[in-house]
Amino acid sequence: MRRELFALHLPNPERVRADYAVLAELSKGLSGGDILHICLNAIYTGSTDPNPERWQVTQEILEKQIAKVKRAKAEHSGEKDRSKRRIGFCP
Repeated sequence: MRRELFALHLPNPERVRADYAVLAELSKGLSGGDILHICLNAIYTGSTDPNPERWQVTQEILEKQIAKVKRAKAEHSGEKDRSKRRIGFCP
């Protein structure tokens, strides 16, 4: 399913130079929303050249985005020492 999500969120295959099966394996444990954000950030990163004909999403860009999301999730889940935050008004 992760492979299919990458194919769905990267709809311009002639501009993508990546192996979806490898990306699916690397993204184990990530949600569909995480994969969407990875793809959007990779598209943005791959389209910064002034010449639109050079725009492309590469395996390297996608792997960096996957690592970035995994790092952020790991840092966020490391909040064990903090007391639980309460939302709203406390009496």
